[in-house]
Amino acid sequence: MRAEAYGLLKDEKGSAHLLLFGLLGMMTAAFIWVIAFNWMMQTYGMNKTKPLLDRAAHAASLDIVPEEAALGRLVWDSMKGTDDFYRYLQLNLKLDSDLTPKEGSHLHEAPVVHHLEFITSPAYPYVLQRTVTVHTGTAKQTTRSVQVTIYGPSVVAIVELNQPLLGLSRSEPVVLSSVASVRFR
Repeated sequence: MRAEAYGLLKDEKGSAHLLLFGLLGMMTAAFIWVIAFNWMMQTYGMNKTKPLLDRAAHAASLDIVPEEAALGRLVWDSMKGTDDFYRYLQLNLKLDSDLTPKEGSHLHEAPVVHHLEFITSPAYPYVLQRTVTVHTGTAKQTTRSVQVTIYGPSVVAIVELNQPLLGLSRSEPVVLSSVASVRFR
């Protein structure tokens, strides 16, 4: 009986190799699927969050001083604009007052607002460049550069979101910028 089994195995040429190549192919396909899924989830999160961030920046850009506007000057009430930015950010992204996500929010972690600036320049278009460091002081520290072109007085917001990754115990930082320009026509 043992000799017959050995004879059957002896006649099988390359079947172990085929099995190993099949397993290797399935592992490669699973790895590519996880990477593609993480990329799709990150893109989905960015596409869902970016318009909501734009609305918050737009709300901040509407807070101008009416007395100055009557004289033809654009002067922001930056305190009220900042308050409106955070209020709209909390309402749109379903966040608590400390920016932690509430039940029903699509975010998993609190967003970090790196910059909220009310920009005026003597000449337009104006290229604004800012550098943002995420995960400061840790082994995951990364520096991201943000460059936006503004065409009039603008409110610029730069926010960091952390997107969890499937199959990994860490999250990937995503830096989004929003520009709300005020253009008199």
